Amino acid sequence: VVAAAAVVLIGLWVGYVQYRRTQRMHAIESKLPDALDLMARAMQAGHAFPSALLMVAKEWPRPIAAEFQTTFDEINFGASTQQALTGLSNRVASSELRYFVIALLMQRETGGDLADLLTTIAGLIRERQKLAGTVRVLSTEGRLSAWILVILPVAIAGAISLINPKFMS
Repeated sequence: VVAAAAVVLIGLWVGYVQYRRTQRMHAIESKLPDALDLMARAMQAGHAFPSALLMVAKEWPRPIAAEFQTTFDEINFGASTQQALTGLSNRVASSELRYFVIALLMQRETGGDLADLLTTIAGLIRERQKLAGTVRVLSTEGRLSAWILVILPVAIAGAISLINPKFMS
């Protein structure tokens, strides 16, 4: 009995941690396009990349602010930008954030307008999120239809057996 209770408690704890992790990733991904737009505007105004990171860290809510603050601190304490961005990508398991990191690292090697790149990535992430929302709605509609088709015959059989038991037998 104690072992079963321990297994149930561990399962509940793992489920809770997974739920919180998913909520955190969703919070980061939902704020990322706006944070990138803020960084782009800051860079167009003449700020350097690290100070644009600091602006996001100071002006946005957690958890995205905490991650950008950590990245800024790593750069400020002497880590290369590549190391700090790779660390950000490793800490946050988000494909949208990985697009940002990869594009930024490629831009640092090849050159170009970083503010324009950030604006483009923000738009790309918004479009991906919009498409994912549409897919989620359409798949939810299909799942609801499947549940109705599974439950409907059982419900009708139950109703008929209550109304006319001889008919069902």
